[in-house]
Amino acid sequence: MQREVDPAEQRLLKPFERVQLWLSKAETMITEAEKLNADGPQQMNNLCLGGCASKNCLSSYKFGKKVAKMLKKINDHRSNGAFAKVAESQPAASVVVRPEERPISQESMIEKVWSCIKDKDVGVIGLYGLGGVGKTTLLTQINNKFSTTPNDFDVIIWALVSKHSDVVKIQDRIGGNIGFSDAFWKS
Repeated sequence: MQREVDPAEQRLLKPFERVQLWLSKAETMITEAEKLNADGPQQMNNLCLGGCASKNCLSSYKFGKKVAKMLKKINDHRSNGAFAKVAESQPAASVVVRPEERPISQESMIEKVWSCIKDKDVGVIGLYGLGGVGKTTLLTQINNKFSTTPNDFDVIIWALVSKHSDVVKIQDRIGGNIGFSDAFWKS
């Protein structure tokens, strides 16, 4: 038998603990209701005259009171089960796969970059070159490789940065990608 927690104590519990307590009480009520339900056929056998009268009025009355009390208890418990928030938002995907072209000539470059990514001693990888030589295509292929190849990264973020970028906007996009809400991220 579980200990009853008064409403003042319940308000002090964390949301997860309140949900767990509510679920525990619900499971207890389900067990009690199943016992009453199992007794139902026996009570039906005690009826006569097409179910309009009972062979044992006191027993039927007590059973009916138990059922009514259980229904009220369940309805009250259901109304107390409205929780504002029971779970956090689902985390963003660890890698957002981007559409890509597959030029064969870049395979060796992809492997060079990938080996640098896997190397624990490498902290920064710089890709540079004239416009149109394939830097973005290479990065797209590397980005997508994260979705199919085992790696040690939790999240891969694609952040487009140009000469005249606004740092705050870039930070906001990154915050959104890792699942921070605007209010939380700003504070």
